[in-house]
Amino acid sequence: MKMSIKKLAKLANVSATTVSLVLNNKPSRISESKKSEIKELAQLHDYEPNFSAINLVMKQSKTIGLLIPDIENLFFSALAKKVEDELRQEGYSLIFVNSNDDYKQDLSLLKNLVNRGVDGLLLTVANDSIKHKSSYESLLKRLNTPFVMVDRNIGNPNHPQVFFDNKLGGYMATQYLIEKGYKKIACLSTKDISVNGLYRYEGYVKALEQAGYNIDQSIVFSGDYRFQSGYEIADKLILENCDALFAGNDLMAYGVIKRLRELGKNVPNDIEVVGYDNLEFSRMLGLELPSIEQNISDLGKKSVELLLNIINNHPVDTVIELKPTFKKY
Repeated sequence: MKMSIKKLAKLANVSATTVSLVLNNKPSRISESKKSEIKELAQLHDYEPNFSAINLVMKQSKTIGLLIPDIENLFFSALAKKVEDELRQEGYSLIFVNSNDDYKQDLSLLKNLVNRGVDGLLLTVANDSIKHKSSYESLLKRLNTPFVMVDRNIGNPNHPQVFFDNKLGGYMATQYLIEKGYKKIACLSTKDISVNGLYRYEGYVKALEQAGYNIDQSIVFSGDYRFQSGYEIADKLILENCDALFAGNDLMAYGVIKRLRELGKNVPNDIEVVGYDNLEFSRMLGLELPSIEQNISDLGKKSVELLLNIINNHPVDTVIELKPTFKKY
């Protein structure tokens, strides 16, 4: 008859929880002699762990839920892959869900994930989440499940979170264009729909003001992180005689570049464009797009580490700010 964790515990005269802690090399106050006894019994009886039973005993599912806003956005799909890779190394499975950047979907999907028994949540919330802060706060309190805000947050600085310094990123991108001597530097911003977009715009403004430029709102354009919003404003860059553009992400930058080329403009000789995210797609397309790089691998790794530390009650700093870097080609 196959040995179960409960039978093994009975033979060792300990609880099933103790057996699970020992065989999974988890921290405990169990004596070394008792640990050796349990491991010897497990080997003697060819014990193979039943993970469902172990999880039931430990009151853990070894599953993490990941909420992302847009799976079509290469930044978030790369983040999901990194998170899954990191969790797999730690013995966890991943359930990820896509909200289509809709805060109502966020709230519904969070409830669904918790109902499925996840041990914790990694949350990249919808762009407009800050406008609905109270709804998120109320739900998260009610769900009572460990969570970490990843890349975006709902405006609560005390929540566990891992994020990049977006203001620094916007500043570096604009400073690069200033140093190259451009005089009319436009901005394609998501400040109206996104906290991260607002911080990037603030970095743009800071760099211009420090260099003595006037802030010309007629060349600050609104975007939505998507290719099409970049494509649609390219004509205005020409009408306003802009010689450079800071785009709030690479996808919008791609749209701008495509339309400028259709209009017969040379990028960067006629108008230089700087993006944000430094997506691998740029190299695949042969685009030499200067861009702010957010290390997605680091973001995914740090987010998983923080969440697992919280789940396992390990004391850690719960607010982690990462620094972006500037990549030029």
